[in-house]
Amino acid sequence: MPITVIGIGNPIMQDDAVGLAILRRLQGGSSDELAWVPSRSITPVLPSDDASDIRFVDGGTSGMELLPLIQDSENLIILDALAGPGETGSVVTLVGDQIPRLLNSKLSPHQVGLLDLLSAARLLGREPAQVGVVGIVVGGTDLHVGMSPEVVAAIPKAAQSAQELINQWSVSTST
Repeated sequence: MPITVIGIGNPIMQDDAVGLAILRRLQGGSSDELAWVPSRSITPVLPSDDASDIRFVDGGTSGMELLPLIQDSENLIILDALAGPGETGSVVTLVGDQIPRLLNSKLSPHQVGLLDLLSAARLLGREPAQVGVVGIVVGGTDLHVGMSPEVVAAIPKAAQSAQELINQWSVSTST
Protein backbone atom coordinates (compact mmCIF):
# COMPACT_ATOMS: atom_id res chain seq x y z
CA MET A 1 0.00 0.00 0.00
CA PRO A 2 1.48 3.35 -0.97
CA ILE A 3 -0.24 5.23 1.91
CA THR A 4 -1.37 3.84 5.25
CA VAL A 5 -3.45 6.06 7.56
CA ILE A 6 -3.72 4.90 11.19
CA GLY A 7 -6.15 6.50 13.63
CA ILE A 8 -5.11 6.07 17.25
CA GLY A 9 -7.22 6.72 20.32
CA ASN A 10 -9.54 5.52 23.03
CA PRO A 11 -13.20 6.57 22.65
CA ILE A 12 -13.92 6.32 26.37
CA MET A 13 -11.06 8.65 27.34
CA GLN A 14 -12.56 12.03 26.42
CA ASP A 15 -10.44 13.90 23.83
CA ASP A 16 -8.16 10.89 23.33
CA ALA A 17 -10.76 9.62 20.82
CA VAL A 18 -9.84 12.37 18.34
CA GLY A 19 -7.50 10.24 16.19
CA LEU A 20 -10.39 7.87 15.48
CA ALA A 21 -12.73 10.80 14.81
CA ILE A 22 -10.30 12.30 12.27
CA LEU A 23 -10.08 8.89 10.59
CA ARG A 24 -13.90 8.68 10.31
CA ARG A 25 -14.05 12.22 8.93
CA LEU A 26 -11.41 11.42 6.29
CA GLN A 27 -13.62 8.57 5.16
CA GLY A 28 -16.61 10.86 4.75
CA GLY A 29 -18.31 9.99 8.02
CA SER A 30 -19.39 12.12 10.92
CA SER A 31 -16.63 13.16 13.28
CA ASP A 32 -18.75 13.75 16.36
CA GLU A 33 -20.50 10.41 16.71
CA LEU A 34 -19.24 7.54 18.80
CA ALA A 35 -18.86 4.95 16.07
CA TRP A 36 -15.80 3.09 17.26
CA VAL A 37 -15.62 -0.52 16.21
CA PRO A 38 -12.37 -2.46 16.66
CA SER A 39 -12.27 -3.21 12.96
CA ARG A 40 -8.55 -2.58 12.45
CA SER A 41 -8.80 -2.32 8.67
CA ILE A 42 -11.42 -0.06 7.16
CA THR A 43 -12.49 0.18 3.54
CA PRO A 44 -11.54 3.56 2.01
CA VAL A 45 -14.36 5.96 1.25
CA LEU A 46 -12.20 8.88 0.13
CA PRO A 47 -13.40 11.03 -2.76
CA SER A 48 -10.27 10.17 -4.69
CA ASP A 49 -9.39 8.37 -7.89
CA ASP A 50 -6.57 6.60 -6.07
CA ALA A 51 -8.56 5.50 -3.00
CA SER A 52 -7.38 1.93 -3.61
CA ASP A 53 -3.84 3.11 -2.85
CA ILE A 54 -4.85 4.27 0.62
CA ARG A 55 -5.31 1.91 3.53
CA PHE A 56 -7.22 3.13 6.59
CA VAL A 57 -6.62 1.39 9.90
CA ASP A 58 -8.39 1.80 13.22
CA GLY A 59 -5.40 1.47 15.53
CA GLY A 60 -7.51 2.05 18.63
CA THR A 61 -5.31 1.57 21.67
CA SER A 62 -3.00 -0.95 20.00
CA GLY A 63 0.68 -0.80 20.72
CA MET A 64 3.40 -3.08 19.45
CA GLU A 65 0.88 -5.12 17.46
CA LEU A 66 0.93 -2.26 14.93
CA LEU A 67 4.65 -2.84 14.24
CA PRO A 68 4.19 -5.20 11.24
CA LEU A 69 1.72 -2.75 9.69
CA ILE A 70 4.15 0.13 10.17
CA GLN A 71 7.02 -1.90 8.74
CA ASP A 72 4.94 -2.79 5.65
CA SER A 73 3.87 0.82 5.06
CA GLU A 74 5.54 2.76 2.30
CA ASN A 75 4.09 6.08 3.48
CA LEU A 76 2.50 6.38 6.94
CA ILE A 77 0.16 8.99 8.40
CA ILE A 78 -0.75 8.73 12.07
CA LEU A 79 -3.84 10.55 13.40
CA ASP A 80 -3.68 11.14 17.13
CA ALA A 81 -4.44 13.28 20.16
CA LEU A 82 -1.59 15.65 21.01
CA ALA A 83 -0.58 17.32 24.26
CA GLY A 84 0.85 20.40 22.49
CA PRO A 85 2.17 22.74 21.24
CA GLY A 86 -0.70 25.19 21.29
CA GLU A 87 -4.08 25.62 22.84
CA THR A 88 -6.81 22.99 23.03
CA GLY A 89 -8.21 22.55 19.52
CA SER A 90 -5.01 23.52 17.69
CA VAL A 91 -4.25 21.32 14.68
CA VAL A 92 -0.63 20.17 14.44
CA THR A 93 0.99 18.48 11.44
CA LEU A 94 4.45 16.95 11.81
CA VAL A 95 6.42 15.35 9.00
CA GLY A 96 9.70 13.45 8.97
CA ASP A 97 12.38 14.73 11.33
CA GLN A 98 9.91 16.96 13.21
CA ILE A 99 8.23 13.93 14.74
CA PRO A 100 10.90 12.54 17.10
CA ARG A 101 12.09 15.98 18.15
CA LEU A 102 8.61 17.16 19.17
CA LEU A 103 7.42 13.83 20.52
CA ASN A 104 10.45 13.78 22.82
CA SER A 105 8.98 16.87 24.45
CA LYS A 106 5.85 14.94 25.51
CA LEU A 107 3.64 15.95 22.62
CA SER A 108 1.34 12.91 22.39
CA PRO A 109 -0.33 10.92 25.15
CA HIS A 110 0.65 7.85 23.05
CA GLN A 111 4.20 9.05 22.52
CA VAL A 112 5.88 6.09 24.20
CA GLY A 113 4.08 3.66 21.93
CA LEU A 114 4.46 5.79 18.82
CA LEU A 115 8.15 6.53 19.32
CA ASP A 116 8.79 2.91 20.29
CA LEU A 117 7.03 1.68 17.15
CA LEU A 118 8.92 4.03 14.83
CA SER A 119 12.23 3.24 16.55
CA ALA A 120 11.62 -0.51 16.43
CA ALA A 121 10.79 -0.34 12.72
CA ARG A 122 14.01 1.59 12.10
CA LEU A 123 16.10 -0.81 14.20
CA LEU A 124 14.63 -3.78 12.34
CA GLY A 125 15.55 -2.16 9.01
CA ARG A 126 12.01 -1.83 7.68
CA GLU A 127 10.44 1.57 8.10
CA PRO A 128 8.17 3.79 6.01
CA ALA A 129 9.87 6.10 3.51
CA GLN A 130 7.71 8.98 4.77
CA VAL A 131 5.98 9.46 8.12
CA GLY A 132 3.55 12.18 9.13
CA VAL A 133 1.48 12.86 12.23
CA VAL A 134 -1.70 14.93 12.13
CA GLY A 135 -3.31 15.64 15.46
CA ILE A 136 -5.30 17.99 17.58
CA VAL A 137 -4.13 19.42 20.90
CA VAL A 138 -6.49 17.99 23.49
CA GLY A 139 -7.87 19.38 26.70
CA GLY A 140 -8.36 16.22 28.71
CA THR A 141 -8.03 12.46 28.55
CA ASP A 142 -10.02 11.47 31.61
CA LEU A 143 -12.45 8.56 31.66
CA HIS A 144 -15.38 10.19 29.87
CA VAL A 145 -17.30 9.47 26.67
CA GLY A 146 -17.40 12.56 24.45
CA MET A 147 -14.84 15.09 23.29
CA SER A 148 -14.57 18.75 24.27
CA PRO A 149 -16.22 21.29 21.94
CA GLU A 150 -12.86 22.83 20.94
CA VAL A 151 -11.52 19.46 19.83
CA VAL A 152 -14.70 18.50 17.94
CA ALA A 153 -14.64 21.87 16.14
CA ALA A 154 -11.04 21.23 14.99
CA ILE A 155 -11.70 17.80 13.45
CA PRO A 156 -12.63 19.10 9.96
CA LYS A 157 -9.43 21.14 9.79
CA ALA A 158 -7.33 18.17 10.94
CA ALA A 159 -9.01 15.92 8.36
CA GLN A 160 -8.28 18.53 5.70
CA SER A 161 -4.60 18.64 6.77
CA ALA A 162 -4.40 14.85 6.56
CA GLN A 163 -6.10 14.89 3.15
CA GLU A 164 -3.59 17.49 1.91
CA LEU A 165 -0.73 15.26 3.07
CA ILE A 166 -2.35 12.26 1.32
CA ASN A 167 -2.75 14.30 -1.87
CA GLN A 168 0.85 15.53 -1.71
CA TRP A 169 2.23 12.04 -1.17
CA SER A 170 -0.07 10.54 -3.81
CA VAL A 171 1.38 12.92 -6.39
CA SER A 172 4.98 12.32 -5.31
CA THR A 173 4.60 8.50 -5.29
CA SER A 174 2.95 8.42 -8.72
CA THR A 175 5.75 10.38 -10.43
